[in-house]
Amino acid sequence: AEEVEKDFVYSGFSGANLSKYLIAQSRKEGKIAVFLKPCDSYSFQQLLKEHRILRENVYVVGISCDGMLDIEKVRAAGCDGVTAVKENGDSLEVETIYENKTLNRNDCLLERCLVCKSKKVVVFDEMIGEQGEEQASDRFDMVAKLEAMSPEEKFAFFQRELSKCIR
Repeated sequence: AEEVEKDFVYSGFSGANLSKYLIAQSRKEGKIAVFLKPCDSYSFQQLLKEHRILRENVYVVGISCDGMLDIEKVRAAGCDGVTAVKENGDSLEVETIYENKTLNRNDCLLERCLVCKSKKVVVFDEMIGEQGEEQASDRFDMVAKLEAMSPEEKFAFFQRELSKCIR
C-alpha cells in the first residue's frame, strides 16, 4: 500500500489496457491488484469469459475516465519538445522547451475515446471516482471513411494501424 501511494501515477496519458497483462499475472501465486478504466473492464470481462484470467486472484479497482490523451495530437498542435502537460478541466497546459501552450483537451483525445461507447466500469471490486454511464456515439463513422478510401489509402491506413500491434 505504501508503494502504491508513493509510486502510483494516473493521468490522461495512462491509456494502456492493463487487463491483457493479467493473463499471465493472475496465474502466479498470490493476489494482484489492477486499475481498470471503463474500456479496459470490457476486455477484462471478455478474458474472464474465455477463462484466460483467474478472477479469484485479481482485485479490480475501477477508475472513472474522461478520455485518454494522444501525445501525437499534442505534438501535431505545434507542441514540440514537450516537458510537461497539466490537465486543467477542458484544457491542457503544455510546457515545451520552446514555449507554453494551452490546448483544448477534446482535440487531443485518442481516436478510440472519441467514439467511446461507455464510461461505465463493468467489473470491479472497488471504484475510484464516479461510475459513468452508457453514451451515444457515432461509432461507425470510421467505417464510412474507410469505405470511401481508395485501395492504396486503405492499405496505408491498415499498415499504420497494424504497426502498433504487440500481439
